[in-house]
Amino acid sequence: MIPNIDVLFNDVVSNVQNKRAYLISLIGAGGKTSTLFWLAQFFAQQGLSVLITTTTRMYRPESSQANPIIIEKDYWPTLLQQAKVPTRLPKIVALFTEYNANTQKVSGITPEQADELNRAHLFDIILVEADGAHQKPLKAPAGHEPCIPLSSNCVIALTGGSVINRPADPEHIHRWPIFAAVCGIKAGDVLQLSVFEKFISHPEGMFKGAPEHPLRIWLINQLYQIDNALLDALNGLLESQPELSAIWVGAVQEHPPITHQLRQSHK
Repeated sequence: MIPNIDVLFNDVVSNVQNKRAYLISLIGAGGKTSTLFWLAQFFAQQGLSVLITTTTRMYRPESSQANPIIIEKDYWPTLLQQAKVPTRLPKIVALFTEYNANTQKVSGITPEQADELNRAHLFDIILVEADGAHQKPLKAPAGHEPCIPLSSNCVIALTGGSVINRPADPEHIHRWPIFAAVCGIKAGDVLQLSVFEKFISHPEGMFKGAPEHPLRIWLINQLYQIDNALLDALNGLLESQPELSAIWVGAVQEHPPITHQLRQSHK
């Protein structure tokens, strides 16, 4: 049975009905940008207005992914005008402050500015790419990372499925020395779920800098096959991590994007 992620986001509907915005921050590695656009489409198709942005840098979206794309340092006048435009079509607006033509990347806003936008409730949903990973499937955060807005209602941490139960390869892990120190491993050690259990629970690990109370979701992306043994192990990990709201498994560029959803029984 295909999981119904609407269930996990029931509080989104409650927020919108109570005229509050809902802010989701994406961190980690292994498909943050793809997840950002998948969620944008998911919410827009339900009739919600969506704003996408970043607190770091990301590749400039295509017009098919967001329209309009606002790139202005003094963005408030344009944003206020755009928020008032009525439309029957799915509404996804992208907001950035600078564009570098050489790298084709856009720079976003600060976490504090994202919090300000959340309070203003110009849009129902705000999706923030709040981390960078240099295109690698796994990363550990440095001292200045990630850049998560404090008003985040949900934090989704990504891991590329290709590293699960595989030997640790420093070439495929961004900020390898930090990851090795946090998890207590060395190159070549198998990245079993016990390693990720340490990474999730460590204050300098997967959810470093996340606010205390939002939903916390671990998304294992680009994992195309999963057996019962791994599912059982993931359930065991979830039970050992009460602050973790859910584990999603899938490939967000495929259909269905999420093939397995494991949730805390109390959430």
